[in-house]
Amino acid sequence: MPSYIAEEQRGTEARILNVLFPTILQGLQLAHQAAEQFGAPSQQPPTGPGMEHRPVEYPPRFPEAYVRSAADRSFMDVAAVLMPVVQAITPPLVEQLLSFGPPKSETDQNEDERLTQFVPQLIGTITPIMMQVLPGLLQTMHGARAAHPVRVTDRELNQRYFGPILQAALPAIISSLPELLAIVHGDHRSPVHYEPMPGRGLLQLIRISRNDLVNAHRLRDGDVVYLTETPAPPGTTEVRVSMAPHGLWWKGVQVTDDSGRQICFVETGGETFASFDSRSVQTGGGIVLWKAKMFGVHTPMYILPTGDLSPDAKCFTFHWAAD
Repeated sequence: MPSYIAEEQRGTEARILNVLFPTILQGLQLAHQAAEQFGAPSQQPPTGPGMEHRPVEYPPRFPEAYVRSAADRSFMDVAAVLMPVVQAITPPLVEQLLSFGPPKSETDQNEDERLTQFVPQLIGTITPIMMQVLPGLLQTMHGARAAHPVRVTDRELNQRYFGPILQAALPAIISSLPELLAIVHGDHRSPVHYEPMPGRGLLQLIRISRNDLVNAHRLRDGDVVYLTETPAPPGTTEVRVSMAPHGLWWKGVQVTDDSGRQICFVETGGETFASFDSRSVQTGGGIVLWKAKMFGVHTPMYILPTGDLSPDAKCFTFHWAAD
């Protein structure tokens, strides 16, 4: 009878598989589609001095439907071995995540340095496992037709299978590290509290505190937002938004009064600064942090009560450091 620890280990691996496999499959599909856009270069008859030119007969072009069908079949062949490959790397991935330690709610320089050392070790563990399991998987897929063993030095193996799978798997694992660490070590963060969005009561937002932003705690959707406060003219409140140099996705900060009416909206790529009368938020209201989610859709995510900030004569700068 399997032990409780073994059952817990399998449950952890299953949860990690549920997180990674869809993302890796999507990355594999995108990489495969990009590769299919580049066909073989068209062959032109050679020319040169003293060279005789003769009519060249080119083979007929395949129908577009046939080419598309062949591309789909090629993708399915690669996708067929993806699940066993991800299953093979999951147990050592869990061990690596356990060795790294539990995730922290805040970001600090020491954690960044640890992660810088950890990622190469992770890649060095996972990559050889992929190389070891792929030849055997392909041998099994083709069964009796494979009279000779598949070799790692086979160029087609690397170009058609190993390269695309590695290209899809590693970014998915690295980008999902905070979530994977939480799965392995258990999520010890405080429970999420929701509040209705001002003016749109049916929409629930994650409530955050001033402490979450001043101390750069990692928020529930993986974001790190720094809040800095500087003086502003008496009777006025100023709001600014900025983003890390590597940030590409849109961010926004909305200020509302106690009735849900919008007072200002600042955003990256637009008006990044706004000033308003402090009296408009002295009786209540909130600050809503927006971000671009999937397909670039502008989505409200977090709400911070304005009363937590003592807004009079203050300039609040919201710097989106991580997404």
